[in-house]
Amino acid sequence: MNIREKYNIKETSSSFSFEPAKPRKKISQWFFYGTVVIAIALPLFARILNQVWYHSLFVLSAYGILHSLYDIYVRAGIRYTFDRQNNSIYRMVPFFSNKKIMKLNEAVIFVSSEMGSWHYSLGAKKSQFIKSYFISENFSSGKKSDQKQAQYENHILAVIYNMIDSVQSV
Repeated sequence: MNIREKYNIKETSSSFSFEPAKPRKKISQWFFYGTVVIAIALPLFARILNQVWYHSLFVLSAYGILHSLYDIYVRAGIRYTFDRQNNSIYRMVPFFSNKKIMKLNEAVIFVSSEMGSWHYSLGAKKSQFIKSYFISENFSSGKKSDQKQAQYENHILAVIYNMIDSVQSV
C-alpha cells in the first residue's frame, strides 16, 4: 500500500494533512467482527457457562463492539492539518468541531514510548509533556517496523519539519 493512501495524506503548497491512526482501522474492523461472532455465539453456551461467566462475557463483548466502532469511525478519522499560511495546527475529529491545537512555530515533535513500542508525538514547546497528540502509528523493533518508520520519517516527518522550520525562519 502506498504511504499516501495509508495515512490519507493531502498536501497543498501551504498545508499538509494526514490521518495518523488510519492504519489501525483494519485491525479494529477484524476485532469488531470477532467480538460480533462471540456475541452471537454466546447464547449457544448459556447452559454450559454459569450465570456470572455468561454476563461477564456478554459485557466484555459489548464493550469490545463499542470500542472497535469508536476506533473505526472516530479515532481512525482524526486528521491533523499543518497550515503554514495561518501558522496553525488543526485537529479534526469526526462528528466534532475542528479545533486549533497550537501555532505551527510552537510545535515540537518527540518520541513517546510505552510497553515496548514507541510513536511520534506532537506537543507545544512549553507544555509538550502535559498535553501531546500522537501523530504516528506504533513502531517496535524488527525489519518491517524499521521500514514503516523510514517511510513515515521520509514522507511525513520530513514535510512537517520543513513546515515548522519555514515558519520559524520568517
